[in-house]
Amino acid sequence: MALDQQRNWDISMAQNLHKIMRLDDTAATTQQKDGILNSEKRNAEAGSRTWNTEPIYLPDEIILQIVEYIANFRPYSQRTLASCCLLSHQWYSAAVPLLYERPVLYGNNFEPFLRAMCPSINLHIRKSVRAELVKSLNMANLVHQGSRSLTARLLGRTKGGLEEFVAPQASFAINCLPALSKCVRLRVLDLSLVSESPPLPELFKTVSHLNELRSFRLPRSAGFGAHHATTDLPWPPNLEDLTLSGGIDGHFLVGVVAFPQTLRSITIEHCPQVKGFALVHLLRTAIRPLRRLESLKIRHMPRLSTRALDNVLFLLPQLKKLSVSVDYITPAVFDEDHFSMLAKEPYIVPSQTAHWSEAHQSFPLDLATDDHDHEQTSLPPQQQHSLRTLELTSSGNPGVEDKITPIDVMIAIEEGTLPNLRQVRVTKSLHWHNSATAQDAEALADVLQERNKREWFEVRGLTIPEGESEDGSGVRAIMEGEERPWERSAGVWMFDG
Repeated sequence: MALDQQRNWDISMAQNLHKIMRLDDTAATTQQKDGILNSEKRNAEAGSRTWNTEPIYLPDEIILQIVEYIANFRPYSQRTLASCCLLSHQWYSAAVPLLYERPVLYGNNFEPFLRAMCPSINLHIRKSVRAELVKSLNMANLVHQGSRSLTARLLGRTKGGLEEFVAPQASFAINCLPALSKCVRLRVLDLSLVSESPPLPELFKTVSHLNELRSFRLPRSAGFGAHHATTDLPWPPNLEDLTLSGGIDGHFLVGVVAFPQTLRSITIEHCPQVKGFALVHLLRTAIRPLRRLESLKIRHMPRLSTRALDNVLFLLPQLKKLSVSVDYITPAVFDEDHFSMLAKEPYIVPSQTAHWSEAHQSFPLDLATDDHDHEQTSLPPQQQHSLRTLELTSSGNPGVEDKITPIDVMIAIEEGTLPNLRQVRVTKSLHWHNSATAQDAEALADVLQERNKREWFEVRGLTIPEGESEDGSGVRAIMEGEERPWERSAGVWMFDG
């Protein structure tokens, strides 16, 4: 009897356990299904959710600071600014001026941008208010997009506020000049990428009326020749930065005798026809009289000899920054005796009636005189060089890495040839950072910083303390500071290029 009761009790316990396990499995399955359904429901609600409360109000000043912070990260900020315009009318009003101020144009977004700027071919039918927001129109990344008529139309629509224009390679031509002449606020005009330059007389006539123009880059396809009246080219009245490039030949270099006195910076690059004697003559007759000139850059001139510009510092003592390819200079560029020798030699200036063939024969590289109809003058006495920044680049010719070394620059400083030099910038392709010259470059940087430190204290009427002694004027605190002000503006820098 007891055994039967025990057996029945065990069977009942087993059945109850089986029921409980089945219930747990059923509950787990149900919960899993409910979880999936709830998740799908939540996703569906999230996709179609609408705000039931008023959005948080932010003052206009805060929103303006936010969108200005975003705009500083161009070109990556363009998509974010476009998203800000979709938030509300308040965000739209704050973000849309920055969105169109400096648009980043490329193949995929050019057509939508064009529709926004030119909703109608006829301006009188439909005008775009957003076109007046554009301050910088950079079309450098556009090659096959658009046409010449579209470029002219864009210039015509954005002329009211346009301050900077970089022309595209293939879609800028003479039909764009009338619209360009109406961009009265234009400050920067870059035509360096234009593959087919418009006639230069028409181009110069157009830009001569742009009173706000400060920087002008000529097309690399520009052709200067004897058929152009180069001596009468009208320059913009307030031009400060000029880049000469293209088919500049001896006719232009000898014929142009006056640049605008407002120039502060000149770049001469990518001129495959220019020879050394003609370029030196241009430096003497047209560039040397520019008393406000501070910066000169010369590079990518394949017909210049290996020492064609050794006298550039002597010819232009007013320069504060010189950027030159080492392909065209030797250490003689820093040699004071070399300058003194040149100062004793007369140089020749062609008369206004001299024919080009005579001038071509009258300017050999050694500056010798001849019997042609010329006016003979003497170079003025040597002046103290104002050069503060020297930038050494390379035009890609092999075997130029060791033409100028840190030791050459250091010797020039110690001999007093370059008393005001504070910065030396060198392209990495010259290998100043290699183990063979790295220590010399560091020594040069120390010399530059030491001279800059002395100048820094002299300008402020302070005395450099000897050792670590306290002089009671707070100089010691400056000397021991983590960021010494004279070190930020003096030294040797390497750059890619």
